[in-house]
Amino acid sequence: MEKGPANPEIKQKVVAYLDTVQKAKSKDIAAAIGEKKSDVDLAVKELAMEDIVEYLYITTTFIALKGKVGAPE
Repeated sequence: MEKGPANPEIKQKVVAYLDTVQKAKSKDIAAAIGEKKSDVDLAVKELAMEDIVEYLYITTTFIALKGKVGAPE
């Protein structure tokens, strides 16, 4: 069951939301923008492939705009 491409509107909402926070979990992004988590996950996956966002592994997985969060000290 192949999903189609992510909704461009959702991708824009994700980027806009991530611009307001340092990092967030995908479930928090979905709640904040009022979209289904599965749609947000698909959008984030595409944004990561486009090198716009990055996954951060800090005891759990966070998502942030590329380069917004520095390396841990």
